[in-house]
Amino acid sequence: MLLQAFRANRKSTSIALKSAIMAGVSAGSLMGAAAHAQERAPDTGFLVPEIIVTAQKREENANTVPMSITAVTGEQLVRTGVKEVRDLTKVSPGFSYADSYVGSPIYTLRGIGFSDISLGGRSTVSLYLDQAPIPFAIEGRGVMMDLERVEVLKGPQGTLFGQNATGGAINFIAAKPTPGFAAGIDASYGTFNALDLTGFVSGPLSDTVGVRLAVQAIRSDPWQRGYTTTGENGADDLQSARLTVAWEPTAQLKVQVSLNGSIDKSEGQAGQLIGISPALPGAAPFVPGLLTYPLAPATSRAADFNPGVDYGKDNRFRQISARVDYEFSNGIVLTSITSGSRFDQDQLLDIDGTTLSNFSRDTTGKIESFSEELRISGDLNGDLKYTLGATYSADDVREFSLNDFSQSSQALLFTGFGLPALKGFGDSNSQKTDTQAIFASVDYAINEDVKLTGGVRYTRSNNDFEGCTSDPGDGSSAAVFGPFWNSFRAQMGMPPNPPIANGGCITANAEIAPELVVDSLNETNVAWRVGTEWTPRERTLLYANVSKGYKAGGFPSLGGTSASQYLPATQESVLAYEAGFKTTTTNRRLHIDGALFYYDYQDKQILGRVLDPLFGPLLQMINVPKSRVTGAELQASWFPLEGLSLTTGVSYVDSEVLDDFVNYNPDGVLTNLGGEAFPNTPKWHMLADINYVRPIGDRLNGFVGGGVNYQGETNSQLGELPSLNVKAYTLVDLRAGVESQTGNWRLWAWGRNVGDVYYWTAANRNLDTTVRFTGRPATYGVSIGYQFQ
Repeated sequence: MLLQAFRANRKSTSIALKSAIMAGVSAGSLMGAAAHAQERAPDTGFLVPEIIVTAQKREENANTVPMSITAVTGEQLVRTGVKEVRDLTKVSPGFSYADSYVGSPIYTLRGIGFSDISLGGRSTVSLYLDQAPIPFAIEGRGVMMDLERVEVLKGPQGTLFGQNATGGAINFIAAKPTPGFAAGIDASYGTFNALDLTGFVSGPLSDTVGVRLAVQAIRSDPWQRGYTTTGENGADDLQSARLTVAWEPTAQLKVQVSLNGSIDKSEGQAGQLIGISPALPGAAPFVPGLLTYPLAPATSRAADFNPGVDYGKDNRFRQISARVDYEFSNGIVLTSITSGSRFDQDQLLDIDGTTLSNFSRDTTGKIESFSEELRISGDLNGDLKYTLGATYSADDVREFSLNDFSQSSQALLFTGFGLPALKGFGDSNSQKTDTQAIFASVDYAINEDVKLTGGVRYTRSNNDFEGCTSDPGDGSSAAVFGPFWNSFRAQMGMPPNPPIANGGCITANAEIAPELVVDSLNETNVAWRVGTEWTPRERTLLYANVSKGYKAGGFPSLGGTSASQYLPATQESVLAYEAGFKTTTTNRRLHIDGALFYYDYQDKQILGRVLDPLFGPLLQMINVPKSRVTGAELQASWFPLEGLSLTTGVSYVDSEVLDDFVNYNPDGVLTNLGGEAFPNTPKWHMLADINYVRPIGDRLNGFVGGGVNYQGETNSQLGELPSLNVKAYTLVDLRAGVESQTGNWRLWAWGRNVGDVYYWTAANRNLDTTVRFTGRPATYGVSIGYQFQ
């Protein structure tokens, strides 16, 4: 009904690990991890809090769960300025973010990430809102509103959270209806006339029903500006809302229904031009203005784009989910989580970084998803905890992209054959995926100090695909490819193809006949996890886990002149080994988490290239047979005195493609990629935050604080072209303000990237240009929050 309603070397690695651990311990002796927010105790002052998480789909103290977790409270998210999923880099070591050139986000955890250019590309880091899936990464904008906490679960989470969580899972826990009336508003105003208004109202409707409504509006002026024109771009315009209704008719039955959604009309970021590299050098002199186009100055805001064009998106997401928990008299709990969602996309992106029509992409698409999870859990005498369940999901993704490259060298590709210039083409992609799974998880206590854990999930999925590259609808590409394909057929003694209709497919099969590519991918896998944990003393946990997870295969959405380009990439797998500890001092002033991990990566999916006999290297989704990740991570939190909290985290990730893996680099040159690090995977990620609160008189507190975020160097694509390097950078945020000692209001000023660092998160090689996606310059503002109770 919901669907209907919504339709190397190991020695050198060990030395690097030791260095990472030593650096982390040094930092941990001074600061503590973003996993914990401050908490005032009546007599003893500020202590390490005990945050309750649902990492194993039951409520537990985060410090007792045998896996690496970064748990961040809603209070801390507001204080540190974390407003989007990408901002979690400020609080979660090992998490990185990059922009893809088609506007979809790339999330990476401990080196496990996935870069795709299709609307239906699945991330290796799964997103959940109150355990209801947000199936695709592009649907996550607006989810950070009015949260109780965020849980970042690291390492394969395939047994409980399913496939496509090989890197980990992020669970957003929304704030729930309150037992009494409560309301609040938070407002921020800053650079570029940026306005962020968030409010909620909550309370009971009856003795058994509670409700909470939260809304958010984010708007700002453009932050990018042309350097050869007076144009501006990059305005924010995002509206989000969430309604949660909780019904508890009896002590045994709990029902929660949530409706949430967002409307994103923000302008898509334009790339910053850093190089001219024509795809067809011989044709480039015949493209007016291309070879002499000035490169962008090295400043954050500089970017060129076509003047007079509206780059405002019209992307809309809505989701409804229902959770039902029923507890039987013997303590067994039956849980059902049903979710239906729809995402509509309509966005135009200027990809080339110039005012020429060199390469732009106008995408319209739709995603409809449905999921159901039914599980039963219980506890036998406190010694054996178990969860048994089954899931079903269905995703229907339809996408059409209109690509305009009328002022590019590739537009002249066929003019030497006496054919007209190409203006562009369309990309059609339809994928329907059905996934079924059964799973089980158990925790067994051998004694009070030692436990064994295990889990297994069997998954079967079917993906039906239809797609091709097509005429844009005006007959321009049909007029080129129709005669072109027929010329080859004539040389082979074959009769001519019928004329290609306006909007018809131009992708050719092995017989050089245009066709709609129809294919399917059927896969099964068994994810599993085994582990042990030991509690040698109170508030100290040692653990070791071995787990295996899978990411489903899929079909690409790209410009394909050959049907072979649409062959799917098969599923990838990660076999993960992790050993770690969690410890808190007896006075609860200091807490440290640490972990070592090794990932054996098989069939990593990348956007590579295959050799076409007519056109040379062309894009295709492919698998890297063997690769690995070795790393270490440390998080700590320290409350040395009343009012002072310090947090820090550091991660070291050493990734490598193993053996000889030969493919084409972004310049189309055949290259041995063996030994290279993964794209978008900095070796070092360090973060720290400090906050100090001091009474001012009898009614007010004053506070000051700040954060530091360091991301090491990486590269945006395999091939390690210098032009695609992402340099290391360090960002510093500051804040200061006052608040009432009752906690009902707060006023503060803040600055982000106060050093005005020029940095970028990704770079991309396009048809004729190379561009960067820069981070924002220094911004400043004021915020106020007020709670009514």
